[in-house]
Amino acid sequence: MFKSIVRILAIVGAVVLIGTFVAIFAVISSKGNVPSKTILEANFEHALMEDVPDTPTARLMLADKQTLRDVVDAIDRGATDDRVAGMIAKIGAAPMGMAQTQEIRDAVLRFRSHKKFAVAYSESFGEFGPGNGAYHLATAFDHIYLQPSGDVDLTGVM
Repeated sequence: MFKSIVRILAIVGAVVLIGTFVAIFAVISSKGNVPSKTILEANFEHALMEDVPDTPTARLMLADKQTLRDVVDAIDRGATDDRVAGMIAKIGAAPMGMAQTQEIRDAVLRFRSHKKFAVAYSESFGEFGPGNGAYHLATAFDHIYLQPSGDVDLTGVM
C-alpha cells in the first residue's frame, strides 16, 4: 500500500515537473508579436540613468530602470522596423542635462528621417523653472501639443 502511494506521488510530481519545464520553455522561446502599424510610446518625464553600476546591489535595485542607451537604441530599432508607423512622446520637466536631451533629440531626428511621424505633448514647458531642455527635445518632433493651461517658460542660456 505504501509503495503504491509513493509511486502515484512520484508520477504526479514528475508530471508537474515536466509541465513546469514545458511552460517555462514556451515562455522563453516565444517571441513577442508586434502588429503592423504599431506606434511607439515614450515618456520623457523621468530622469534616465547613464549606466547601471557593476555592484550586485545596484544591479538588483536598479534592474528595472531604463538607461539612456536603452531609450536611444529602442528609438533607432523602431526607425528601421517596418511594423512601426510612428512615435508619440510625453515630454515633461525631467531632470535631464543638455547632453542627454541632445542624444534623445538626435535619435528622434533619425527616426523621422525614415519617413515616420513623431508627435510630442506636454502639460507645460517649465512650469516651475526653465523649460529649455524639454522644449529643445520637443522641437525634434513633427508636432508639439501643449495643454491649453500649460506654461512655456523659456529662459536665456546665460
